[in-house]
Amino acid sequence: MTPAERFDQAIEIILADRRGLIGFLGAFSEGQARWKPPDGEWSILEGLEHVMREEWSFRANFLAGLREAEATGVWDNAPDPVVKYGWEAMRRREQGPSMAPAHLHPAGEGTWEGMKAALWPDRMATREVLLPYRARDLGRLIIFMSKRLGHLNGYDRIVYCGIHDYLHQDQMARVAGQPGFPRK
Repeated sequence: MTPAERFDQAIEIILADRRGLIGFLGAFSEGQARWKPPDGEWSILEGLEHVMREEWSFRANFLAGLREAEATGVWDNAPDPVVKYGWEAMRRREQGPSMAPAHLHPAGEGTWEGMKAALWPDRMATREVLLPYRARDLGRLIIFMSKRLGHLNGYDRIVYCGIHDYLHQDQMARVAGQPGFPRK
């Protein structure tokens, strides 16, 4: 695959995951979204705010990594061998709760309808910011290193942005399935 084809494939994955999340959230009222599970897990509304914060953080950090590569001319910072999960393995691996950095925790900002309405434009803004790098080979540019996931190159990190939506949809489904969750 060419770099542009790999980029397009990664972008299509994150767009599909975002469409899935938007469709899923459409089934809930604001009252349901605000319901706090007794086990301390985030409400659907809090999960949505976290997803939004993660999108902004991803976009800023990814762009910073790309700009650093441009400034230094180093587009291959991958170790040999690269140790990482494949895309489907990442999707399966990251099940269940995990700790997010404090700056990504929900802070009660944003409204249910406002954040839902912003999901697609925010994802498209991410696509637009990354589009100038479509033809650049991001396959050996490590954008993110995780003890859990390994060395994520540019394409892996883009895809993980979509996987993050998928994982929080799973978390929100767990909340909606808990005893006491309001039924409309």
